[in-house]
Amino acid sequence: MSSRWGGRPLRWLVVLVVAAILFLAAVVEPSTGIARYGPFGLLTRATWLHVFGYAALSLTLVYALLDVPGGSTLHPAVVPVIVVAYGTLLELVQLLIPYRSFAVGDILADAVGAVVVVAVWAYGRAALAALGFRRF
Repeated sequence: MSSRWGGRPLRWLVVLVVAAILFLAAVVEPSTGIARYGPFGLLTRATWLHVFGYAALSLTLVYALLDVPGGSTLHPAVVPVIVVAYGTLLELVQLLIPYRSFAVGDILADAVGAVVVVAVWAYGRAALAALGFRRF
């Protein structure tokens, strides 16, 4: 059954597109400006890109898991595990590329993005349910 926000095949296509974009970003040669500090001067642009890129992957994955006949096949808490595993795999791929490098900090940034999205998603759904909104 298809909802007004897109059927399951469309949702999974979006997950694949986001994953492909992250793969491409992991294998192309980075620009020199990527090491500059980003918003608030706290972290580099590359770190922010990791946080937001893997947050986007988490969001699309959680959304793809909704509205599965008979209920969700995976609990949303599993999503960060899947997303961080994918990020770790891409970091390992970068070991094979001369102009890229493996970085544990990047994996941690991936985890932050994934966990924040799933936590906000779960809390938001619970808050909406407490207010009487039906499941969407």
